[in-house]
Amino acid sequence: MRAQELTLTVEANSTNSHSQRQLYVRRSSRMSKAQAQGYAKLPDLRLELQALREHFSGKADKIFVEIGFGNGEVLAQMAQQNPTWQCVGIDVYRPGIGALINRCTRAELKNVRIVDEEATTVLERIPAASIDLLFVLFPDPWPKQKHRRRRLVNAEFAQLLHTKLSATGIVYFATDAEDYAEQIQSAMGASFFRFDINRIEPIPQTRYRQKALKAGYTIWDLAYTRDRTPARTSEKLEV
Repeated sequence: MRAQELTLTVEANSTNSHSQRQLYVRRSSRMSKAQAQGYAKLPDLRLELQALREHFSGKADKIFVEIGFGNGEVLAQMAQQNPTWQCVGIDVYRPGIGALINRCTRAELKNVRIVDEEATTVLERIPAASIDLLFVLFPDPWPKQKHRRRRLVNAEFAQLLHTKLSATGIVYFATDAEDYAEQIQSAMGASFFRFDINRIEPIPQTRYRQKALKAGYTIWDLAYTRDRTPARTSEKLEV
């Protein structure tokens, strides 16, 4: 199963070395009435770039980050199951933001914040070694060969992640694109991460995952921890 090719917004490059490339993200699409009502409440949950350092340096049992949270299914469930955690969602897609805010409102969640900026820009501003758990679930695979450079996860991105993950932190990927799984493994292995099959735990199910499995697609679940030596890149888990 592949996502429909997206309308592109090209974000402006910052002066940071990690952002010297064009960034392709989807911001807008038609919102339902409920999503629009949720999105209108974004100022109540928005975490501004200039507030990231203070927020990630605050007191919380753990800091959980999800990059590209879709309609917020996983992020809301993680926040509800772990009320002492700070849960931060990074995404710019407005219908999804609206859906997540509605979930937070219904569940009366107080530990969720949203950063509606491009992921690399956000990570650059987060303090080093401050993320305990990070999910990147089903990032856009950009299946056409000429579009592969638009993929989020590459060697540069993995190097940036390594500086932001805590010493005991875990980063978790899921994809139904085999060549993207291989690219993730290569990038993470070259950036001093260790593939850790023992760290792969059940995560909240999403409609996307269920539809992919029902359609017969293989899903690659990949969990990594920091290591002093490059990770093995040949291992992968099929679900």
